[in-house]
Amino acid sequence: MTGLALLVGAVVGAWLGRRGLLRELQTRARRAEKDLQEQQSRAAESLRAVQARAAKDPEEARALAKAGGDSASAAQRAEIEKLTRHLTEAYDELDRLRVRAATAGQPQAPDTGQGFAATMPLGDL
Repeated sequence: MTGLALLVGAVVGAWLGRRGLLRELQTRARRAEKDLQEQQSRAAESLRAVQARAAKDPEEARALAKAGGDSASAAQRAEIEKLTRHLTEAYDELDRLRVRAATAGQPQAPDTGQGFAATMPLGDL
């Protein structure tokens, strides 16, 4: 009888232990499932944000490129105007020097007729 009581006790204990263990495993499984769903929703939100930025970025990039191109063209125009002014001043100075040289009786450089400025080699400086 004692053996039978021990056997029944062991079966009942195993059954209760198994039931508690199953409940614990189910709780862990539900918690893990909930965590995975939260991670999935965060990843989906992150993906939507990245997609929205990717859709917006080409428009912003085009606008920035256009604005950058406009400012670059304005900078180029300013530089061209500055160089043009400098070149004009240099040609004016050459004309003044030619007039002074002509009045001083110095020989002038021959005109080549090719559109280049008439220059002569400089002597010892």
